Amino acid sequence: MNSSMKGKQMKKILGSLLLLCLSLSAKSEYEWDVNLEKQDLYLHQASVLSMQCKFSKEGKNDDVEFSPPINIPFSFELLSEKRHFDGELQTLSYKYLVFAKEEGSYEIVLKPVMLFTTQSAIDNVIEGRDNVNDLEVQREEVRIEPIKVTVSKTNSTLTGILSLKTELDLSEVSAYEPVHLEIFLKGEGNLQDLRPLDFEIDGVEVFTDKVEANLELGENGYKGEWIQRFAFVGKKDFVIPSVSFQYFDLKDKKQKTLKTQAFKIKIKEEGIKREDLIDEFDLPTNKIDFSSYLEYIYYVLIFLAGFIIAKLVRLPSRQTPRFKKGEKIKKAKNTKALLEVLVSCDSGLFSQEIDELEEAVYKKQGLSLSKLKTRALSKL
Repeated sequence: MNSSMKGKQMKKILGSLLLLCLSLSAKSEYEWDVNLEKQDLYLHQASVLSMQCKFSKEGKNDDVEFSPPINIPFSFELLSEKRHFDGELQTLSYKYLVFAKEEGSYEIVLKPVMLFTTQSAIDNVIEGRDNVNDLEVQREEVRIEPIKVTVSKTNSTLTGILSLKTELDLSEVSAYEPVHLEIFLKGEGNLQDLRPLDFEIDGVEVFTDKVEANLELGENGYKGEWIQRFAFVGKKDFVIPSVSFQYFDLKDKKQKTLKTQAFKIKIKEEGIKREDLIDEFDLPTNKIDFSSYLEYIYYVLIFLAGFIIAKLVRLPSRQTPRFKKGEKIKKAKNTKALLEVLVSCDSGLFSQEIDELEEAVYKKQGLSLSKLKTRALSKL
């Protein structure tokens, strides 16, 4: 290839590169369209903020930066971000869910920033400088007309459209047998702000799992189900009190209360009941003449007196209370039975063993029953 042909080819390459660089250096024209779906809100209500930017040409080095404002009492949750190309037209779309945090009148001022490739960066590429790693960009802040928003006061921390359901597994159990309660709050609104519930019942131990929040962002707030599970353990009858949720209903535009019922829990009486030991019989209808039985009554009284005296003067029993406690501990067949024995014997003396047994009974944790019996017997 001669020198003239090489020169023509080099000019052609440089010309193409120059045209490409000039096209990149040209600042794209753009157009913004911003809309807040609802501008009259209630406290904690959500509204969808839509932002769309259209570029006049397909400038691959052009971009947008946007950060939600932080100097106003609103929270911004990103719903979606999309980029679309249609020939020389590029469209960038944002959708945010905006939650109102305080009552009052506000202006939401949005300041997206347009990013453009600068001429100096193009020159560096043309001259082939080795120390150039990234293209230098020009930043231009866009001024968008402020959005006026009014937030009305409510008397609760929850706002939305909600429903409540409870599930109780048993209302009558044995002593120390757990009763399970599940509370479900369903709907849409600011469910992400809901805090865990807490029960305090005298003589009852309350266990609870971590709240299960199956929520996803929707155009009216967080939508889904909020669940909290409890286990109640007692040794005598008790009541699980009612709990209530106050919220502002967006459908009826008024304050409402969702309330669970109070549950009465009955503890079964263990062992044989007193009435089961007494046989039923019919009382006589005629009067009885006791005069003919006086002699027999005399001998019966003498026999009873002798029996009572023998009881009073007998030697002390070898089975001391300590011995009886030991026998009860030895005969306990499982963790629940041993727990009941230790509590009835001396809950202070066996406090450590009782704690371990409660963990095993209520939280299904394993332990060695024989070792625990040995420890308890050694304390007698």
